[in-house]
Amino acid sequence: MAILQRVRWYVVPTGCAILWLAVLAVSQTASAQQIAPVLIVPKEPVTAGGPLGVWLVILNTTDGPVQYSFPACMEGQLRTGASERSVSAALQDAAETRDAVVPPGGYARRRYLVEVPEGVEGQAVLSVPAIAANPVALDVRKAGVVAEAAEAAPPAPTGGPAEPPTVPVADAQESAATEFFREHFSGYEPLYFIVGPDYPNAKFQISFKYQLFSNTGPLAKAYPAVKGLHIAYTQTSLWDLTSTSKPFVDTSYKPEVFYGIRRVDGGRWANWLRLDLQAGLQHHSNGKSGADSRSLNVAYFEPTLIVGDEDKFHFSLAPRVWAYLGSLDENPDIKDYYGNVAVRSTMGWGRNLLLSATGRIGDDANRGSIQFDLSYPLMRFLYGNLGLYLYAQYFLGYGESLLRYNERTSAIRFGFGLFR
Repeated sequence: MAILQRVRWYVVPTGCAILWLAVLAVSQTASAQQIAPVLIVPKEPVTAGGPLGVWLVILNTTDGPVQYSFPACMEGQLRTGASERSVSAALQDAAETRDAVVPPGGYARRRYLVEVPEGVEGQAVLSVPAIAANPVALDVRKAGVVAEAAEAAPPAPTGGPAEPPTVPVADAQESAATEFFREHFSGYEPLYFIVGPDYPNAKFQISFKYQLFSNTGPLAKAYPAVKGLHIAYTQTSLWDLTSTSKPFVDTSYKPEVFYGIRRVDGGRWANWLRLDLQAGLQHHSNGKSGADSRSLNVAYFEPTLIVGDEDKFHFSLAPRVWAYLGSLDENPDIKDYYGNVAVRSTMGWGRNLLLSATGRIGDDANRGSIQFDLSYPLMRFLYGNLGLYLYAQYFLGYGESLLRYNERTSAIRFGFGLFR
């Protein structure tokens, strides 16, 4: 019981009701005797057609640190009477690292979202067979019924002093701001800083995306598809650290708006097979004027096929095709080097080593490029205290620099990454 007393019980305002306690299967580095997983949801009724927020808390019952890898998605079954429906519990923040080192006697947690199917009403039983979680009973109600129940709740007693708030107001405000940030902002393209012997010797990239509509807002509840609309920004800079003034050689700015669909099948396919779709508009510019100005606009479409369990060996293939929009008067031959097709593939071994290859095909077959990225999480060392990746990259071909898109270059660089 001493371990349980160290757990904070969180109430997540997603309009759902019940506390889950479940014992899961072992992870790759921890046995069932070493960890005690706990699932927690709010105390309100569950709304049909709405999101159900679930905290997965991993307790470490040993005297030493235990490594645990949170699943990206948990497939479950929701049973009402004789009918059974498939549901998926996906990490709310897909960019958040899933690897955690749980300190002795402590815990680690991640938040998942479950979309409760429309048409479900009354007593239901939710089970997650893949992780051997105990089935749990839910009280599922229509949205209007849930609202009426909230309004009809009895008032708090008035005969004595009010109970002090469980969480200070300042902490609650900070928590709300943090939750807002985590819900809307996440990583997009890899974030890294790398250096090497080739000119220009340093390169870094920052990238993020922003989800425009809240998961729990009335519009997203009525039309869940709007949650796929995002804006994104990526900036890639080439930096000459060997010169006296340390100048930036070139910087590419890539704002975009896109619509993405994760798991086109809605979780009905096998756990080891997944298809995502994305389409968008992207501006690509180096921010210069005059003879050094380079810019282009494209509309693109990119399907991504993922094969395998992301906690084990997995492979992905993401071809992207695009069409140029507007004029290319400033650099009319740029499409000869950038072409209209690129393909990215990745191979990953659990949450460990990840190798990706990105090839771009120019209009002429000999004017494309290939880039290899290799990363390994340093959080696996030092008991998870260091949140970085070891990062290596090799580029060969045309177009690493937008300014000098028609020059063939090659470069190998090493450094650190924050997101991959």
